Amino acid sequence: MAKLQKAAGVDVPLVESLVKTHFGPEATAQLSWSITRGRYVRSDLPQRLAVPQKLFGVRVWWRPIGEFSDNIGFRLELWRPECLPQAEALVADYNAKTQGTKLELAHCFMGSRAARRAAVA
Repeated sequence: MAKLQKAAGVDVPLVESLVKTHFGPEATAQLSWSITRGRYVRSDLPQRLAVPQKLFGVRVWWRPIGEFSDNIGFRLELWRPECLPQAEALVADYNAKTQGTKLELAHCFMGSRAARRAAVA
């Protein structure tokens, strides 16, 4: 975490607090996919933006909304168009509160399977 904070200038606690503010208290940005376990696990760095999926009030899975990337600047790649207003507010708040690296928003909407099939056919 210290390497990412120094190299990219990312304020990790600020990112996590803004995710909880804009996406809900149970949402998190500190998840990564574990190949060995076959599920999402906690991470020290902001990697995946996700909200819990619940069944009868119990969290059974994480629904990923986007991914944080720091290879070409610090950016949030948003995967779900219904979360666009919250993501725009998160990016604006992060950029207003930090002096270092600015967060960019990238739209990576995949669309539904039916829409992709129609486009191919």
